Amino acid sequence: MQYSLPRDAFEILRETFNSKEKAEKFAKAIEEIVNFARQKAKDEITEKKEYLKIELKEELKKELVTRELFEERFKSIDERFKSIDERFKSIDERFKMLDFKINILIALTLIVITFANPTFVELVKNLFK
Repeated sequence: MQYSLPRDAFEILRETFNSKEKAEKFAKAIEEIVNFARQKAKDEITEKKEYLKIELKEELKKELVTRELFEERFKSIDERFKSIDERFKSIDERFKMLDFKINILIALTLIVITFANPTFVELVKNLFK
């Protein structure tokens, strides 16, 4: 039989048990225990690895922005920009109205100044005589 136990260790077992068969059985038992421990360790590592993956994924979900959240926030920002754009349009319309009113006021002021001028009044009197 072939074991992963070193030959020197097997010889010590054979001398201790004074029998090759007993040493082989003991070596086989040790091998099974070691293999069982290895398999158990592998299983525990795999289980822990899966647990850590899930935990890490949950932690990252809390810290990172998901696509849905990004799109939701982007829509919110887009809506805000649209409302700001509407406000600017209404302000622009108000400025256009004010510009028109100021032009009318300037024209009326010029007409009043012209009619209030005594020289102009004399000119108009002479024209209609």
